[in-house]
Order: sequence, then C-alpha cells, then structure tokens
Amino acid sequence: MVDRILRKLEALSTWSGFGATARGGASAPAFMVSLSLHAVLLVGLAFAGHHVNEAVQREFSSRVGGLDGALSVDSTLQDLDQNDATPVMEAGGSFAPTLATTVTSVPSASGRPTVSAADVEAGAPVEFAKLDVQRVTQMVVPTASMLGRTVSIEGNGAEHVQGVEGAVDRIAVEIVRRLEQGRTLVVWAFDASLSLEAERQRLVKHIETVYSHIDQLDESRLSTGGGLLTMVVSFGQDRKAETPKPTADLSAVREAINGIKADESGVETTFTTVGDIVGRWGLYKNEAGEAYHPMIIVVTDEVGDDEPKLEEAIALARKRKVPVYVLGSQAVFGRVEGFMDFYDPRTKYMHRNQPVRQGPESAMLEQIHLPFWYDGPQYDLLEAGFGPYALSRLSSATGGIYFVTRFSGRRMGFDPSRMKEYKPDWESRDRYEAGVVGSPLRKAVVNAAMLTNEQKIPNAPTLQFPSLEAPQFKEVLQTNQALAAQIAQTVEEALGPITAAARYRDREVSRRWQAHYDLIRGRLLAMKVRAYEYNSAGARLVKDPPKFQNSRSNAWRLVPDKAILYSEKAAAAGREAEELLRKVVEEHPDTPWALLAGRELKDPLGFKWVETYVPPPPRRDDAAAAQKKNRNSPAAKPPAPPKL
Repeated sequence: MVDRILRKLEALSTWSGFGATARGGASAPAFMVSLSLHAVLLVGLAFAGHHVNEAVQREFSSRVGGLDGALSVDSTLQDLDQNDATPVMEAGGSFAPTLATTVTSVPSASGRPTVSAADVEAGAPVEFAKLDVQRVTQMVVPTASMLGRTVSIEGNGAEHVQGVEGAVDRIAVEIVRRLEQGRTLVVWAFDASLSLEAERQRLVKHIETVYSHIDQLDESRLSTGGGLLTMVVSFGQDRKAETPKPTADLSAVREAINGIKADESGVETTFTTVGDIVGRWGLYKNEAGEAYHPMIIVVTDEVGDDEPKLEEAIALARKRKVPVYVLGSQAVFGRVEGFMDFYDPRTKYMHRNQPVRQGPESAMLEQIHLPFWYDGPQYDLLEAGFGPYALSRLSSATGGIYFVTRFSGRRMGFDPSRMKEYKPDWESRDRYEAGVVGSPLRKAVVNAAMLTNEQKIPNAPTLQFPSLEAPQFKEVLQTNQALAAQIAQTVEEALGPITAAARYRDREVSRRWQAHYDLIRGRLLAMKVRAYEYNSAGARLVKDPPKFQNSRSNAWRLVPDKAILYSEKAAAAGREAEELLRKVVEEHPDTPWALLAGRELKDPLGFKWVETYVPPPPRRDDAAAAQKKNRNSPAAKPPAPPKL
C-alpha cells in the first residue's frame, strides 16, 4: 500500500514540476514528497482510528444489556438476629423479641442479592394491593405556535400560580392564543359541590378581569364581532348549562356563575362533564355556519368521582382538538385523601378535617405510610407540588394546562421550580404498570407503598412504663412489645423486596424514583432497627433492673440514644439507614423526600432508660362533678357534616 502511495506521489511531483534531482542530492522536492507521504499516512491513521472507535462502541453497546450478571451489591443488613453469645431474655416471661416472621434475602455466594421471580422478573405479572388509584399524564404550557398545529399536544409540566388571581393573566393569554386560530368558544365548567361554593362566589369578580385582559392582549380585535363566545356549565352528580347558549354578553356570564346552585350529593362527575361538553359543543357553529374552536376551563378542588371516564374524555377532546384547562389544588403527596375545614353557612357550624379526594399526584401510591416516633410533626399530609393525577392527565393530554392554585390562599409547601425535575410518570395506566413491572426497583417501591397503606402500621408503642414493682408493669410491657413486633413484621414484609432491588438503584434514571427508593429503604430500615431495639430494651430492663437514683422517681421512660445494643448487625443496619437518609437530604433538598428524611434523622435509633416521676391521677370528687354537671347545660349535638 505504501509503495502505491509513493509511486502516486512521485508521479504527482513529476507532473507538478518538482521531480527528483540527480542522485546524491536531496532537495526541496524530496522534502515535499516526504511531507506529503506523512500527511497521507496521518489521514489514513485517523480514518482507521475512527473505524476502531466505532467498533469499540458497537461492542460496548452490545454488552450493556447483559450487565445484570456483572453487577453485585453487598447489603449491610440481612438479618438482625443476635449472635448466640448474646441471647435476649424474655420480657415478662411471655414475649421473646425474635420479631420477624419474614427476613430479607441473604446474598448468594457471588454477593448478589437473591431476588425471587415473583418480585423481580420483569416479565412477571405485577401484583399490586387492592387499593385502585387512578393516575396522571403530562402537562404543558402551550405556546401560540404549538396550539396552531393540527395535532394534539402533550406537554411535560404544570403551571404554578398563586391562587385564582394568579391564573387570571395566564387564562387570558391562553384564550388569545386560541383566538389566533379563529373564532373561539370558552366553556367554563364549575364544580357545584359545597366545598367550592365560597370559591365560586369569589371567582365571579375575576371573570371580568380575565375578559378585560383579553381586550388588552387582543391587538387584532379577534374577540370582537362574535369572535369570542362563552358558555357556563355546572356539574355535580348531574350537569347543567347555566347559559342557554354561547354568549358574548359578559353580564350574562357573571349572572350564570352567580346562579349556580350548590350540589349536595357529594358526587363530582368531572370527566363525564368534559365528555358531554366536547360532544355538545366540540364542533360548534353559530347561526351563520361559522365554526368555533372550543376550549374548556374546569374549576374544581377535588379529583372527581368518575375517573373510569378519564380516558374516554381525553379521546373525545383529542379527536375534536379541544384543550382542557384546570384550576385546581395541589395533590396530597403520596396520599389519596386530604382534609379541609368547611364552614357551613346554613348551620353556622365549622366542620373540621373533612375528607376530600385530592391525590395522589401519581398513577398509584408511591410512598409508604409510616408514622414517626417521638414528639414532632408527623407530616401525614404534604403538598406534592403537582396536581392530582387524573386532572393533570386530562389537561396535558389534551394540550391544556393544570393551573396549580391554592383555593385557601395558603402558600405552597415546596418550590415549584425545584419540583419540576421530580414530576410523576404521567402516562396511561397501562404504560405506567408496564413500566413498574419491568423495573424491580419501581415494583418494590409501589408494593411497599401499597402494603403500608393497606395494613396501617400503628403509631409508636408507649415510651413510658411504671416501676417494675407496679402490678401493671408486666401487662404494659408485653402489650407494647407485641405492638413493636407487629410493626416490625409489616416493615420486614415491605423491606424484603426493597433490599433485594438494591442492585438496580444506580441504574434508575428518574430523580423521583431514586428519591422514593432511598427514602423508603432508609425509613423502613430505621423502623426495623427501632422495633428490635425497643424490645431489646424491655428485655434488658427485666434481666438487669436498674434502681431509682431519685427517691421521688416512680416510672421509667425510654429516650432515643445513639448506642444500638441489640447486635452488631443491628448497629450496622442503623448506620446504613442513617447514611441513606442523609443522602436523601443532601441530594434532594427542598423536596418532600428531604423533609421526611430529615424528620426521621431527628432522633437516634437506639434507646436508653431514664427514671422519671409521673404524678398520680387527680382524686375524683363526685360531689363537685355533680355540681358542675348541673351548672352546665347538655352540649348540643353537632350537625352532621355535609357531603363535600
């Protein structure tokens, strides 16, 4: 090959007038031939290197799919049983703190966790708990050019606004963008439930602001001359058109909203209503035969009771290119139900903590339900930073926007811009479940969430005990050790698959699922250690009862302590749990995951006994109690709470 290159270069040099000189005399032409030769060789090497690199890349890519067998994870904790050298004494003679009926999988000789086919195989059918929660898809803030396309638009985020007032400007912008496509029909769909009655009245004054902003933005005057029409629809158990027909009269719109009668059924047919609106006005034309581009704005504070109609409503809206916008509240993080206070103007009574369906933000529950021990906030209800699944999917899949508002006017719990990278997997239920089945990590997370929500892990056992000489001591200790055993058993059941899926953690690309997994594993592991330590502390108290140092003391109290005494494996598990929780705090700041991890880290995992004084209950004075009863009239029975 080199000889051929040399001959060609020699011919080229002769043709160019730079032939070789007489023998024995190196000259510039020879130098040029050498230089050209080296240049050609360098180019050839570059091409060869490129082909080698491509081959290496192909080989590397072909091996990526087979990494399962090469990965291994050493789990610090496989079992918390003590060594034979340190037996645990039975507490009170009837309860041995060998708690777990189910233990996590022990690694094989290769160091890889043993994963059962039922829990890990991607192709195995997923077995979720009975709780059936509908889910969310994608959300979008569409631009005018996007809305002008002839295809349906799906986005990837919600728009957070401060209350309904904050949504006014954005709604006006979206209506003007719709007007750029042609004549537009805006259909306001108001939830007529009692829980939203005050909000409907408050929103009336903002309707005028929306339309005045449209006038300011509509430089081409597209909304005039019948270019913009409005309908008002209310829904509860049934649906009603509050305006007889589409109108351009703003006063008629205002009167229609004011005239909505509260629906006391407690049923919201949100998705059926959207489907009916699309069916009735999706191809609306005025008397002159001019077609309109409809858009729907749903105002509600709950998910709705007809979620099975969600996909049908989406299909209808997409077919007729009708975007659906929603003004709603944030979902409750990892929970189905939220709670609200409702003042009933009819009975003048404030009903506290009434359940309302406001979550979850994801297709299924993805967070465990695990009470915290010790004093402090329990964080049972946190704002998710996103709207509830079904309404968010309805908006995004039809090219609309879910406007995250707070109808109570309270501030949001987490920075919306920070939460965007933790958006749920907003896809259809079939695709969501397929993704969970195909991922051992996600499947373990979902099953842990379902298990702990279904079984309702009890709150912490008592941390205060009478003296050992007290007749009730044995019963108090045994009852609470049994409670700790029950907690440990449920935690073990959820933790087994979570631990087995550890080797898949670093292959998970979603920040949301990473945070889920690390928090759940850390919290379950911490609770397991606490449960074992609790019963171990009870056994130590019985085996080697301490003496009161203060003559006034009459009880014993368990307080958190850094020392974990049950076993070395338990101590190692405690360190692993704390490391996982600190990782969540550091990697996911200003999120619900960091908040929950920080709360778990507030108290150490071990226990120590401290003596304390518990005052005796006050002596009952029957005469004084009778006099007080006579002075006070019987308390009126509170009215039954309305259906919200």
